[in-house]
Amino acid sequence: MQVPMCFCGSLCNLMEFQVLGDDFGMRFFMCENYEYDPPKRYGKERSKWLDTEQSQEAKERIEWQARWAAERWQRMLHKERMEEKRKKDQEEIAKRIEEVERQKAEEREADRERKRERARRAKEAGLDAIRKGKYPRCTQ
Repeated sequence: MQVPMCFCGSLCNLMEFQVLGDDFGMRFFMCENYEYDPPKRYGKERSKWLDTEQSQEAKERIEWQARWAAERWQRMLHKERMEEKRKKDQEEIAKRIEEVERQKAEEREADRERKRERARRAKEAGLDAIRKGKYPRCTQ
């Protein structure tokens, strides 16, 4: 196998493309002095690539990654829906509790008003009503 020379004068290294896509798993030559991406002039030129087609293993890996990403997306959507439902249920429960507390407060206030009215009537009736036993002692 003939290893190409870089424009800087050193021999190129054999690298494997790791970014998911059409070139995943394909091998290419890249200068050891270049750290990140292949230089623009190499791009998709097939002359600098050792492999001209993806291997079956690379294709299967891409398909697996795509399935995994789709499942993860579905789990995320399900989790969001469940969170929204939980929040909605909590709001509804809070409204119900608030309604019950409001009804209890109204009942207490009505009971207090009824007792006050009874005490007012007892005071208006005067001492004669107390002697006759018209009202119980608790209202005096």
